[in-house]
Amino acid sequence: MVGKMVLFFVAMAVCSGAYAQNDSLMPAFAAGERLKYTVSYRATLWPNTDMGDVEMNIYDDEVDGIETYRISARATVKGVFRWFYELDDRYESWLRKSDMLPVKASAQLLEGDYRFSSQFLYDWDGMTSFNSYRNHNKRKTPVESVVELVEGAMDGVSLFYNLRMHDISAYTPGEERTLALLLKDRVQYVKYKYYGREVRKVPGLGRIRTLKFSCQLVNDDADSFEDGSEFFIWISDDSNKVPVFLESPLRVGSVRARLTGYDGLLYDDSAI
Repeated sequence: MVGKMVLFFVAMAVCSGAYAQNDSLMPAFAAGERLKYTVSYRATLWPNTDMGDVEMNIYDDEVDGIETYRISARATVKGVFRWFYELDDRYESWLRKSDMLPVKASAQLLEGDYRFSSQFLYDWDGMTSFNSYRNHNKRKTPVESVVELVEGAMDGVSLFYNLRMHDISAYTPGEERTLALLLKDRVQYVKYKYYGREVRKVPGLGRIRTLKFSCQLVNDDADSFEDGSEFFIWISDDSNKVPVFLESPLRVGSVRARLTGYDGLLYDDSAI
C-alpha cells in the first residue's frame, strides 16, 4: 500500500488539469517550489494512520544545452513502519523551459525486496519515446522499447506539473475528458471528470477553496492498481493549482494524501 504513494500522484497529474491541443500554457510554478504530502490509511476499525511521505521539488537544470526544470519526487515510509517495510521511491523528470515538454524522465524504486528502474528519452520531433526499464529481481539487463507518442502524452511526474498550467475556466461541472499517460511500453488513455468548486477541509491547513476531480487508472506491471480504480483529487482554486488532498477508496477503507508543507509558490493569490 505504502509503495503506491508516488503512483497516487500520477492520479493527481491526470486530474490536476486538462490537456487540449489548443490550450495555452500559463506559468504555475518555478524553481524553488517544494510540495510535501503525507499519506495515510483509514478504515472503520482502523484509526487514521500516517504511513509515509512524498516530497516534490523543482530545480533549475540543463540537459544537452537545453534549459530545463528538473522535477524530483521521493516517497519514503514514516517512523515505526520502517521496521516492517523498506521504501525509497525516486522519480525525476526534466521539462524544457521553452514549452514545458519533458526531455527525459527516470525512476528508481526500492520497495521491500522489489527493485525497479526506468528511463524515458523523448524525441518530440519524431513523436517517439525511447524507453528502458528493468525489474532487478528478474533481469540483469534492461528491456528497451520505442513508444510512439500522441500529442500531450507524458510520464506521470511531467503531467503533474505540465497540467497545472492549463486553464480550467473552460470546464463545465460534470464534464468528462481523456488524457494520455506514457507508461514504460505504451501510451494509456485515462478518463477523468470535473465536479466543480468545493471548499475542502484539509487537516493542518484548514478550509481551502478547491476544484474537485475524479479519474480512473488502469493496471500496469509496475504497479498493482486494478482496472477502474477511482481517485478523487482536490486542487487549490488559485493560480498555483496545487493538489491539496487525494482520496483513493479501497475494498476496505481508503488511502489519503494531504498537503502538509510547501514553499516557493509562484503566485500570492494562494488559497492555501
